[in-house]
Amino acid sequence: MEIQTVTQPVQKELEAFNELYMKALNRSVNHFQFMLDFVSEKKGKRIRPLVLILSAKLCGGITQKTLDYAVILELLHTATLIHDDVVDNTPERRGQPSVMAKYDNRTAVLLGDYILSQAIVRGVDTENQTILRIMANLAQNLAEGELTQLISSSELIVDEECYFEIIRKKTAVLLSSCSEMGALSVGADAERTETLRSVGTNLGLCFQIKDDVFDYFEQGDIGKPTGNDIREGKITLPLIYALKNAPDEPSGRMTEILRNRDFSQENVKRLIDFAKEYKGIEYARLKMQEIKEKTIGLLRCFPDTPTKTAMINLIDYIIEREK
Repeated sequence: MEIQTVTQPVQKELEAFNELYMKALNRSVNHFQFMLDFVSEKKGKRIRPLVLILSAKLCGGITQKTLDYAVILELLHTATLIHDDVVDNTPERRGQPSVMAKYDNRTAVLLGDYILSQAIVRGVDTENQTILRIMANLAQNLAEGELTQLISSSELIVDEECYFEIIRKKTAVLLSSCSEMGALSVGADAERTETLRSVGTNLGLCFQIKDDVFDYFEQGDIGKPTGNDIREGKITLPLIYALKNAPDEPSGRMTEILRNRDFSQENVKRLIDFAKEYKGIEYARLKMQEIKEKTIGLLRCFPDTPTKTAMINLIDYIIEREK
């Protein structure tokens, strides 16, 4: 499925968002505008603003607040990506040079801080305590998720519940904030706002599981080499499932590799092949389908409209995407 199938009902709103976002990164009096230009050129799929705008449209018409909130969250998201690339020493993101690779670590950290400050300033400008609370909780959860993953990668924590807690905080919380703020931007009631927050959470869970599945296949154009997560000690859902369900002997051999952090090219391949052999990929796909069905159930309270269809198509896009 192409992303255009999803965006069609809100294409005008997305274009208005893009214009506002570009303006937010345009500070022509600054000596570092060329760096902001580099960031603004990396547009991606705009999943975050898409979720926010679709959520708002499900609850009524799009307002200026909708677009303003979308800019705030995209700025915050952009800042965290820049920082994450420094932490993970990532030279590429989705096949394009990271800010860290284009400049250096110091520049990337400071530029990320600057963009984060822009999000905070715009959040304060809303004069809305609820929006500020969502932003603060989002920032806290993102940091907690990354720190928990860092600790688990060094302590060999192979636990599905822990995995879902990590991805809920490091990824799903961002999309749940998008859907919640989208609903709030058009004055949705508490029940619909909570429903859409859950929808956003589910979208984020599927998004991260799919990203993790990519690590087990050759995907040269996404800027994420096969086995990259494993080399960093990140044990994701396919491998967690295989380690739990494989016979003791092969599972023990793989656990020993992980415990010794012996991530040679040969051993990384062995771990990937092991996860595939013992149905880890199939299990991850099954979990995404289960989450999809739950999400469709949540959306039943909304009338059948092109916007609702687009939200369901977005779930399919996230699960089926190739990069």
